[in-house]
Amino acid sequence: MDLSNTENFSPITADLSDIIEVIDDDERSISSGEASDIETNIPPVPKPPSAPNETIYTIPKDVEDQYIRHTRAKREQKTPHQIYQACTTLIAHMKALGLDLPIFLDAVFWGNDEAIDDRDIQYERTVFLRSLELPRILENWRKPPRSSHSITRPAGGTKTMNSFAVDTVVDLAKGELSHLGPQLHLSTTDDVSPDKLTSINLVELEDLAKDHAPILWSFLKAVLDTGQGKKWRRVSASIAFTIISMISYTQSHHHNRLQKLLAVYMKFRGVSAKGFDTLHAMGLTMSHKWTCDAVERISSQCMSEVVAKMKQYPWLISYDNINIPFRVFSQRVDNRGEFGNGTAATVYIKRDAPKLPDGITQLLKETRAAGLQNPLTASDINDLASNSYPRIQEQMAYLVLRFLLDSPEFDFGTYKYRKSSSLRAPKAVDQLPTGDDHITLQYLLGTTNIAEASYEDNARLIDEWLSQLGWMTEAQKREFALAKLVFWCGDQLTVDRLRHLFIYRGSDDTSYDRMDYSVLLFGWFHLQMAYANSLHRQYLGTERGRGLQHAFDLLNRKGLTKVLTQGPFHHNLDEALRHVAEAHIREDWLEVAEVESLAELRSRPAEELKRLAMRVVKKRASSEALDKLDSKGAAGMDEELRQVIMWNRDVLQYLVLDAAVKSGDVGMMESMLPHLLYRFSGSGNSKYAIEVLELMQGLYREWPKDVADFARHHCWLVNTTGKPGKFCPVDMAQEHNIRDIKVTYRSQGPNIKWGYLKRLHPAIHVIRKVTEYIEKEFGTLVRGSKHTIPKAELDIEKLRGAYHETGLHSYKAGRRIKVEAERAEDYMTEGAIKLNQGKGSAKWNEGRNFERSDKERVEEDEDVEMAPRSPSPLMTLLFEMAEQREAGAEGEASTELL
Repeated sequence: MDLSNTENFSPITADLSDIIEVIDDDERSISSGEASDIETNIPPVPKPPSAPNETIYTIPKDVEDQYIRHTRAKREQKTPHQIYQACTTLIAHMKALGLDLPIFLDAVFWGNDEAIDDRDIQYERTVFLRSLELPRILENWRKPPRSSHSITRPAGGTKTMNSFAVDTVVDLAKGELSHLGPQLHLSTTDDVSPDKLTSINLVELEDLAKDHAPILWSFLKAVLDTGQGKKWRRVSASIAFTIISMISYTQSHHHNRLQKLLAVYMKFRGVSAKGFDTLHAMGLTMSHKWTCDAVERISSQCMSEVVAKMKQYPWLISYDNINIPFRVFSQRVDNRGEFGNGTAATVYIKRDAPKLPDGITQLLKETRAAGLQNPLTASDINDLASNSYPRIQEQMAYLVLRFLLDSPEFDFGTYKYRKSSSLRAPKAVDQLPTGDDHITLQYLLGTTNIAEASYEDNARLIDEWLSQLGWMTEAQKREFALAKLVFWCGDQLTVDRLRHLFIYRGSDDTSYDRMDYSVLLFGWFHLQMAYANSLHRQYLGTERGRGLQHAFDLLNRKGLTKVLTQGPFHHNLDEALRHVAEAHIREDWLEVAEVESLAELRSRPAEELKRLAMRVVKKRASSEALDKLDSKGAAGMDEELRQVIMWNRDVLQYLVLDAAVKSGDVGMMESMLPHLLYRFSGSGNSKYAIEVLELMQGLYREWPKDVADFARHHCWLVNTTGKPGKFCPVDMAQEHNIRDIKVTYRSQGPNIKWGYLKRLHPAIHVIRKVTEYIEKEFGTLVRGSKHTIPKAELDIEKLRGAYHETGLHSYKAGRRIKVEAERAEDYMTEGAIKLNQGKGSAKWNEGRNFERSDKERVEEDEDVEMAPRSPSPLMTLLFEMAEQREAGAEGEASTELL
């Protein structure tokens, strides 16, 4: 190639003449930061898009390919040696012209004003910048290859290229962050709403980062990629977004979505104020002061929200006592630690419930007055029991069938008829619906330092809760009492004291003072506890017999000998009752089906197994079976087998009730009421016998249909998830909220007082939602949220082996229980006898047969507080007797669900 005459030299050949006219060096494209030499009839590459949906324009593929083909054609015409020779010639010519490579390259690439507009230089520059060789050239500048005769890599332009790369990435990242930052803003109006706080999941936030900061995202993902597989890639994406959020937050404190979420989360996961200072300095959370202020704003918003929803939907309320230790670090006369006794309350919003009709308060007064004159009789209760027992028996048979199907020996997974409809659960009597539309909303009220220690305390608590909900003045309260009904739910002690207040105030001046607006309902969770405790008392026995004490000793179950009201006693007792029940029922399957092992039943069709299950119930778990055994007389009596049959009947009904509660079958719960009355009457538990009687009296005598339907469908159970099988009693939900107050989201520090707790606790349902959101999005939800339940098969088989070895389930005429402590009383039968003899029910009816005022006597001066009318001598006597009875009885403590 002759380079002596540079003016006449042109690299443009005839075959590329069609491209010449599209070559240009437009200054506008240079000033935009783009290395493009394409003329205006082929649009230059524009700036990066400002929105995720904006399309980036690329150079037409056919034009770019022509540049590449041009270089390829020239390369194919030369051998490597020829290229080398051309290079040496070119370098020599440059030297002759007084140029070196830096000067030459600087002039070609926009460093010389005249060279910018030269058509030949424009073309060669464009060919170079669009060539496939450019990436390799840049890489070789940054990291030159070693020569074959040297072990040292040339320095090359490593420092310059690295510095250039860093500067370029920094510039690009800053530009991307300026676009991304506003997308991460969470306003002060949105950061108090749980829906707004959790409206975008982590994957969507990561997509925002990918769209608005693609280079920074790619850089972080590449650095975090350790090749550990798909799971790590998911984790690394969360880490990358967290890093980007921290960087964006340092640029502006308005880019704070993740910081606000993590601040609320950390506050209630035990992070101290000093820890907050550190995390805030790192850009990971908001400051501790902001968090405290935000929680108070959330709490205020929650109270406003619950008041608004109470106007829109039906609702109920529950409350229970709470004990909170307050610590101080420097004791003074006016600054001492204490163990505070207070009360926590929850409002439950039932969005799926129909609104009660207008005038329901007055109608309730009338039906109550009529119901007082028409109490339930023993005959009424016996009829209810007779009509409901077939439904209960059907559920008992299904539980017996499940015990067989779930046993490893039967191996249901390989059972030939496992898909038969005969193995399905019986249809629910009255099933509550599930789904998102039926989720119960919970709102905690401000915890107060009024203890539930007396009737006066409960009267103050009613005023406190209604005041927090907006009914503060006397006029507002009177108006409220004439237009609204309040369904109060709690444990037996709470409801009993409210009922005595209701009686004691029966002759007061206004509906509010008389509590005419109140409907009182006991909590089913505490009733289940009372049922389990009665089974414990009834069948404990001794270690030498075959009662519960024998099972506890055989299985080494500690802490179950004595009934306790605190700690995990109820949970442990419930598990033990189930295991003992299943061991007995498996043995009864062998006796009734006349087989040597449960595996032999695998050959029976599903329909036959269902019939056999009902036969097991009738022959080994019913009052009819007891009567049949009693008819054999003293010579034919088998007392030990009789006690097994009685145990099976009682424990299966306990399990039927528990299954109904968890599944939301309120019809089955209602069917159990007369049988529960028999049990509590027979076992001497007069408190729960009265509660069951009061509920039945309300359902069948005193409440209008709308009130009774609302009570059974919306005041017994709640479902905070909307999922099947996730129902729980209202009082259990209250215990869960108390656990959250005391343990899960507890407040720590020396300055925690009742006033702070009152302001804080309405925010807990938001805190709970944010916590679950963070732990779900970052994959930590499973840790500590539930524990693995060990399989009980070894325990059940150990018990079953002990029963089988002694022939406990085989009939033996004349077998006696020799130790009187081993003999269990028949609470069900004794309760039925007491009821039919009028014992207890007559006293109950006498205690509630009172006259109530229906007048509204209001002072003209609204600001004058009215003194209540003096109660009648009968009311005073009843109240004093109740106070004395409560003072002498041991208070019912709330169970700690830790």
